[in-house]
Amino acid sequence: MNMNNMFNYDYIQQQAQQHHNQQISKVVDAAKKLKDFLDSTDDIEPQYQEMASAEFCAVMFDYMQRHQNKGV
Repeated sequence: MNMNNMFNYDYIQQQAQQHHNQQISKVVDAAKKLKDFLDSTDDIEPQYQEMASAEFCAVMFDYMQRHQNKGV
């Protein structure tokens, strides 16, 4: 960023809007991936669903452990 843009209100607004749009896109993408994941669990036969639940919990626990001090 050059010094002229540092005080340019329109530039700052444009950057803020661009960041906002990128974050909205990431939210929508994550929601689609979650839906795809949940839909894929419909294919798991009932006798394997308990094992699947344990695996999902292990993945979530690992994720939470890695991110507990990151504010995510």
